[in-house]
Amino acid sequence: MKTVALHMIRKFHLEFFQKHLPDDLAIYFHELEDWNMPRFEEAIAHLVREGYRTASPRAFAAGGRGKRLFISFDDNYQSWHRALPVLERHGVTCTFYVNSGVFRDMASPSAIHDYRDRIAYRGSDRTLSRAELREISAAGHTIGCHTHTHPMLSRLDRRHWDAEILHSKTYLEGLIGKQVRDFSFPYGMRRHFSPALRDYCEAVGFKTIASGISGLQHAPSRDPLSLHRTEWKLALPLEENLAHMRIHAPFYGNMMGRSVIGSGQWLAVPMVW
Repeated sequence: MKTVALHMIRKFHLEFFQKHLPDDLAIYFHELEDWNMPRFEEAIAHLVREGYRTASPRAFAAGGRGKRLFISFDDNYQSWHRALPVLERHGVTCTFYVNSGVFRDMASPSAIHDYRDRIAYRGSDRTLSRAELREISAAGHTIGCHTHTHPMLSRLDRRHWDAEILHSKTYLEGLIGKQVRDFSFPYGMRRHFSPALRDYCEAVGFKTIASGISGLQHAPSRDPLSLHRTEWKLALPLEENLAHMRIHAPFYGNMMGRSVIGSGQWLAVPMVW
């Protein structure tokens, strides 16, 4: 029933709430399996040909002229490292929001197994090693924080925030030798992140906070700390993803706190307001 409702909501917005592709475009990915790497390169190449130039989270949030593209990734996958030649080939830089507790050269197999269950991932990709993350950073990409173990933050008591957020930030800074100023919260919908958590993240030094609520690409943020991203689904053709980027659905996103194009994760997550 939820799947049918989601399909109808998406179809309605695709038909009646389409605008032009915005000059400021913020997209995000997760894993890059071997089968979808060509589609990833196709998407990047298309956006570069259309005149988009990539920006860091803080540069993107600050605004500017021309077509600007914010590309980001959530979670922790070894395929990010394998994608470095693709990114270099097209002259783009990305932001990698990393779960810091599951590097394959330091986490136990059971911890990684539990993590993959938590993010509902059933693919073949491994997590990064710490050396691979350093290489990603050294290649000029931004490293952001995505918590230590990917919990649903809205369900955690305040006493656990330091362990999941501040500890992750500090650990990543020690690993790459740079400050980590950008945060993406797990699951990405508004109901997964409270105003108190936002204030906490700002207090510990984050300068941007990224969500995963689609349909807000055309809506300028009233909060300079916030970045609204839309997921680019590599299982879908290029044109269908571009259509999702054109959807203008601030009412649905603001009122429901959900993604208008849907996400496999939120369908199984109970409502938390």
